[in-house]
Amino acid sequence: MYFSRAAHLVLLFEQIYAMQPKPRTFLHKTVYDANAIEQLANQLPPGVTKDLFQSFSLCGTCKAFKRFGEEHDGGYLHCMDSLQPSTLRAAYSMGVEQHDQWSLDVFNAFNIPIFQYDCTVSTPAQVCEKCQFFPACMASKELNKFPGKTTWTLKEAIDQSKMSDAPDRSLLMKMDIEFGEWSTLTDSDMAILKKFRQLVIEFHGLEHEQNHKTYLQTMQALQHAGFKVAHVHGNNFASTYVKENFKIPMVVEVTLDASVAMLPKCRDPNYEELDRPNNVAGPEIRDIHTEPTERE
Repeated sequence: MYFSRAAHLVLLFEQIYAMQPKPRTFLHKTVYDANAIEQLANQLPPGVTKDLFQSFSLCGTCKAFKRFGEEHDGGYLHCMDSLQPSTLRAAYSMGVEQHDQWSLDVFNAFNIPIFQYDCTVSTPAQVCEKCQFFPACMASKELNKFPGKTTWTLKEAIDQSKMSDAPDRSLLMKMDIEFGEWSTLTDSDMAILKKFRQLVIEFHGLEHEQNHKTYLQTMQALQHAGFKVAHVHGNNFASTYVKENFKIPMVVEVTLDASVAMLPKCRDPNYEELDRPNNVAGPEIRDIHTEPTERE
């Protein structure tokens, strides 16, 4: 339930006087200086949907991106600022279907083992010297959308690949598993998430407001594991979800990094030079608005 603006301001004043203001839900610094009242007053009343929008705001800084994977659908941007081969143990390609150039590109760049997963195909879409394919899909313990198929939690996938002893921040992951990302990531132990240094994840179904509470829990779990959003690209095979003055693609490809520095202030995602339309026949999605303006 949303508060009225007046009630919301009263609550904010009480928080400030008590010297215990609550931080914004995702990746935003609480302001304690003389501008606190004005900045808090300009925020929209709290709500799951708006918090979810802001969870996709750009909050991590990256100076150099590199594209891994296909030129269009199947290609993703990684932040290369501190991504050195000597710091990486392995990479995980979750969801390979019929194309997986990402696996070959990552292997060629870092010469590390690549573990590929997909229970909807019997063979990998891409092979390399250190690639290993598992005919298994990712799923939470409670939600299995693939009856009769092999499904693993993220922890089970790590165990099966014999990387359970990998140091924190030594793994990479690309995940495109058609809605399964939400439950798989939310169900993952914090210790498992912290083994990863960088994630590129395609998030689906952002237009489904009835699921926003669950989606927000997933994004909060990633934030608590230390990840910051470094890049967001809209998949133009889907449309755009609009709520009041906010807008975001219904399907987004998100680069999350645990090693990049925090921006002074989170902002709307921007289009990068290496971004490409997933659907070459359709217009690219460039306008993403996840942050409230002053008048909002």
